[in-house]
Amino acid sequence: MQIKNIIFSILLSSSVLTTSHAEDIPYSEELVQQAQAGDADSQNNLGDAYYYGHEVERDFGKALEWFKKSAAKGNADALFAVGYMLDYGEGTEEDNSTALKWYTQAAQKDQLHAQYYLAYLYLYGDDGVKINTAKGLQWMTRSADAGLALAQAELGHLYNDGGEGVTQDFAKALHYYRLAVKQDESSAINNLGIFYLEGKASVKQDYKEALRLFKLSSAAGNGLGSSNIGYMYEEAKGLNKDYKKAAEYYALAVEQGENEVLLDLARLYKAGGYGLAKNQELAEEYEAEWSDLQ
Repeated sequence: MQIKNIIFSILLSSSVLTTSHAEDIPYSEELVQQAQAGDADSQNNLGDAYYYGHEVERDFGKALEWFKKSAAKGNADALFAVGYMLDYGEGTEEDNSTALKWYTQAAQKDQLHAQYYLAYLYLYGDDGVKINTAKGLQWMTRSADAGLALAQAELGHLYNDGGEGVTQDFAKALHYYRLAVKQDESSAINNLGIFYLEGKASVKQDYKEALRLFKLSSAAGNGLGSSNIGYMYEEAKGLNKDYKKAAEYYALAVEQGENEVLLDLARLYKAGGYGLAKNQELAEEYEAEWSDLQ
């Protein structure tokens, strides 16, 4: 078993539009009239209503139509929304290179999620988008320094792991993790816990604090936090060795989407001991489940 850290924190679900827009305004005839009259904010809000199906049937095509009308008037949230829908092929064909152009317009207007997604495209590339690490770091830093927790966590991951075009820098990683933790970003909470677990960089090893952070991450639904609590019980890191407790947290991690931990569960049930009854049949079931997911 190895401790688990998160490398990428990017959101891959449409929920990002909710977090990037300040208001949740449902569909209404009044909203339609205001949008038809040319009010950019109303057009953007009507796009939101269609995107999420707020008091109206969900319709990505109509959402995109209204986002584009609002974007044409310079609305930063709408510019981002158009880019996002193009990036993920919602209501239109996926077109990453064109999405990048829309993200850029929104990012230049200080739309923080646009800066984050623009940075991500530059950092990792996609169809029609070449990797440009320097630009990626520039936009990710701009978003993080302006306060977006996702960007703060991502920068922490980037500096923690290093890689092509990014110099490993634990001091910077720690700085951005701490900023993201203040905003309850679960992946940063988990990875800050690892700093305390290992006594990494300028952080003094503190199992109690590591466990506290992993529990916070776990409670927020982060499977890596749950997995790392299991690790602490399995390896007796500040806790009594307890395979039964370890298995419970590994099982929770699987429920939270960390399927890799299936192999840890299989290993524990094969070995047994430390409060856990050996169970070869269950171990094989976990291994089979893992294999089915490959």
